[in-house]
Amino acid sequence: MRYLIGETNWKMVTLSEAVADSGLLRTSCEAGEELADFHRMGQHDLLVLEASQLGRHVSLADLRAQRPDVPICLIASAPAPERIAHWLMAGADAVIEDTAALPEALARLSAVARRAHGVAHPLVERGPLLLDLERRRAHLGEVTLSLSPKLYEILEFLVLRPGRLAARDALLGHVYGFENEPAPRVFDVYMCNLRAHLQSVGPALKIETVRGAGYRLEVNERRKDARPLAA
Repeated sequence: MRYLIGETNWKMVTLSEAVADSGLLRTSCEAGEELADFHRMGQHDLLVLEASQLGRHVSLADLRAQRPDVPICLIASAPAPERIAHWLMAGADAVIEDTAALPEALARLSAVARRAHGVAHPLVERGPLLLDLERRRAHLGEVTLSLSPKLYEILEFLVLRPGRLAARDALLGHVYGFENEPAPRVFDVYMCNLRAHLQSVGPALKIETVRGAGYRLEVNERRKDARPLAA
């Protein structure tokens, strides 16, 4: 997953670094006045910003209108219950106090991001595939796929949107953020490599190319053993 984080003070920078250290993709925005533009143009699963930016550079109403499908988490300093209630009613999905320990904050952000995709738990089942969002690993039965970080991100993007068309531009924007994207042929090689990792399950799980539009993950068979893997 990718988070867009407003790094507008040192606590937000610390949180942003913890997100990156956990293996998640991160888009950093250091200027509060640019947050709305980053949010409008980016391909991210969650927006995280400091509550004090509201009313100064951005509004919850505008952010929600720009991307109604992307959840918003506010980081606040000693918020009064009335303020929390106001923010939640105005469009925020969660409010986290800036004194929360990093493991708690990261877990809460992860829960909000994945539930926006209809996923309640870090283990996601798609046919014969089991994707572990927390450990960032993919399993076919007892086999753990050896995926590079880029291949994992592509697979995760498709797994969280099963049966839905993933536009090529959206997928590239998610994996690379605002960095330079690879040449088209390089990305085609990535897709070929990912398909090679999935070929052992045949038609039970396949990545369909929709010419000129993007890709779609087709799931045609449930896992025979969907029990969670041991820790």
